[in-house]
Amino acid sequence: MAHYAPPMTIQQIFINPADVRLRAGWRMAAFLGTFMLLDAAVMSAVIPLFTLTGIDRSNVVMLGITYFVLFCVTWAACTFLEKRPLRSVGLGVHDGTGRELAQGLALGTIMMAAIFGFNIAFGFASYSLKTLSLHEVMAMTSYCVAEFMLVAFGEELLFRGYLFQTLIEGTSKLIAVLLFAVFFALLHLGNPDVTVFSLVNIAIAGVWLSVAYFKTRGLWLPIGLHFSWNFFQSHVFAFPVSGLKMHDKQLGVLYDNGPSWLTGGAFGPEGGALATVVLIAGTLLIWYAPQFTVSAAAWAPGPVPEAGQILSAEAAYTPFTDETI
Repeated sequence: MAHYAPPMTIQQIFINPADVRLRAGWRMAAFLGTFMLLDAAVMSAVIPLFTLTGIDRSNVVMLGITYFVLFCVTWAACTFLEKRPLRSVGLGVHDGTGRELAQGLALGTIMMAAIFGFNIAFGFASYSLKTLSLHEVMAMTSYCVAEFMLVAFGEELLFRGYLFQTLIEGTSKLIAVLLFAVFFALLHLGNPDVTVFSLVNIAIAGVWLSVAYFKTRGLWLPIGLHFSWNFFQSHVFAFPVSGLKMHDKQLGVLYDNGPSWLTGGAFGPEGGALATVVLIAGTLLIWYAPQFTVSAAAWAPGPVPEAGQILSAEAAYTPFTDETI
């Protein structure tokens, strides 16, 4: 005989009786809605101000505003919805933060350098440096460092931060990884020269970065990977980035002579099979290499409160250990 399950009450639709908290889906909706509304409000206020004062609305400035809003909303969600510190989303600063960031910078650089080196070695691309003054190089490089670091920090906070982690809590790691990988790919659907293959690669890149988060339970490794992948892809090696041509921000000029299915063609490396191999190899390396370890500032869910009990932030969450991976 089938077991009868009583229908959910109105309260249970919104509140999970297991931990007496707003359900994960509602918390995600509240987070995303607040971020979008607040970002739109801030932009509507600052854009006329910039126009009036003559401030340059560069990509760095606009990204900086949007991701500052995202950071503030993340802090608010942790503080008021979750009753836990901001570092619980993976932004904890500790003695190993520099190492985790450096590991990401190094691996992302090596992966993109491998793609560039393969193309040059087999005659699929040719490359020449531009004739630039030291001042031009320093100005261009400084701007690219700022822009790509903002993109790396902001996109990792958005795609591997509160929303991602809350979806894991409400469903599972696999569902969260797949949904966010697909969402990450679909955001590039309108990019120039996009193909089905390039969208698949971008989804794989989403999995790669998610694995980096799972291995360390922090955002510093994926931020380092994301930054170095984009920075060397565009600024140093002069590839298009996800179909975007950034000729005025590149140190050299690259001519793609290889088959598009392998090199990515006009979309850049992310549209080719070579990037597929490199991304999968990088993902496996992160997961299996002992050099990538759980962050010292990582947090894990602590005891589930009884009905009516509210735990303090310190009691509700405990640091990750090797056994919690």
